[in-house]
Amino acid sequence: MKKVLVLLFALLLLGSLAACDLIDSLPIPGGSDSSVPTVPPAPIFTPLPGFPELGLDPDSELDFEYTIVIDLPEITLIHHDLSGSDLLEPIMFQTFLGIDIAPVTIISAYDELVQENAFIFNDAWAIELYYFARRHENAVQSLIGSFEADVEGEWILPDSHLEISDLRTTKDQQTAFLAVTEELTNGMVRILLYMAQTVPDSNDVVVLDVVLFPHLWEAHDDVVLHELSQHIGLDLRTYLTPFVSQAAAEEI
Repeated sequence: MKKVLVLLFALLLLGSLAACDLIDSLPIPGGSDSSVPTVPPAPIFTPLPGFPELGLDPDSELDFEYTIVIDLPEITLIHHDLSGSDLLEPIMFQTFLGIDIAPVTIISAYDELVQENAFIFNDAWAIELYYFARRHENAVQSLIGSFEADVEGEWILPDSHLEISDLRTTKDQQTAFLAVTEELTNGMVRILLYMAQTVPDSNDVVVLDVVLFPHLWEAHDDVVLHELSQHIGLDLRTYLTPFVSQAAAEEI
C-alpha cells in the first residue's frame, strides 16, 4: 500500500528535516456564510445545540480547531445503483462482528483489494478508497475520529504542510465532509477527502476516506472520479483540479 511507502519515506526525512506544523484554512467551494465560530483549543469542538459531546480522547495532544459549516448536500455512501457501470462495483460492508451493514462502492480496476470486518481498502493507483465502520456516533464524530487517527498514527506525516477545510455537515449531523491537502517536504501532494454517513435506522456509521495522488493522475482517473462523485452526490474533483492543472502545465 502507498501508506507503507510514504511512511518509509518519512523515516528517512525525519533524520535531516525539521518538522513544521503549519495549518491553514482551505475554502470550501459553494460554502455558506452560516457557520459555527472556530472554537478554542480546549475543548477542540463545541457541538451544535441538541447534539452530544464528541467524547474525544482527553489525553490527545492534537490541537486542531474545526469550523462547522451547515451547508452539505445529502451525500450517499451506501446502496449506489451500479447496474450500468463498467468502472465501479458494489461490495458488502460489515461491522467488526461480521454483520452486514450495507453495500458500498469500490473501483473495479484495482491493484489491491483488502476486505475485512469493519474495513475495506481499495487501491486503484491514483485513487485509494478506505472504508471504516464505526458505531454509536454521529457522522461528525466519526469523521473527526478518522482524521485524527490518521494524524496520530502518522499516516499523515508529522512534517507535512496541511491545509484543512471547514467541516461541512447537514443540520442533523448525519452526514459530514472534510477536505485535507497534504504537501510533503519533497513537494508531493496528496488530497484526502473524509466523508461519513450514519446508516438510517441503525447505530452504524460508514466512513469513507478518498485519497487522490495528483502526480499519478491520468485521463481514466477523471472518468472514475466523476462517476464516483455522481453516486456520492458531491463533486470530489473540485479539490484536485488546481494540482492536476499545475502538473499538466509543468509538463509542457
